[in-house]
Amino acid sequence: MRFNASACVGCRMCEHVCAGGAIRFDEGDAGLAFTLWHNSCALCGLCSHYCPTKALTATGEWQMAHRQEDKYRQVEQGVIPLVPCSGCGTAMLPVAAELLKIGYRGISRETDRLKTLCSECRQKESIGGLRR
Repeated sequence: MRFNASACVGCRMCEHVCAGGAIRFDEGDAGLAFTLWHNSCALCGLCSHYCPTKALTATGEWQMAHRQEDKYRQVEQGVIPLVPCSGCGTAMLPVAAELLKIGYRGISRETDRLKTLCSECRQKESIGGLRR
């Protein structure tokens, strides 16, 4: 399995469906840290199947044999860094372009601007837009 942090939206669906419990997310000051332990992975592919942005992909490397002392070194890691909201400056997880393509059938100037806003600022923007 391979992990693409720039495509991940932090929904944690992969963590929930992982049959072997091989995936873990940890929140920190820098962002959301992702860890996949290959020694616990059942290679079932549920994580990549349910990932809405395909941040996890199967590599076809089925021969994961390794020595006992190397078992905790067989990890895939990444960090989804927090970015500041362009409206209020609050730290937030970035919105992945892959998710916008799915939800909006492409990216316009407006949707591109919305991805830089936190959920509260997006809500204010939406409510403000309705009042105009």
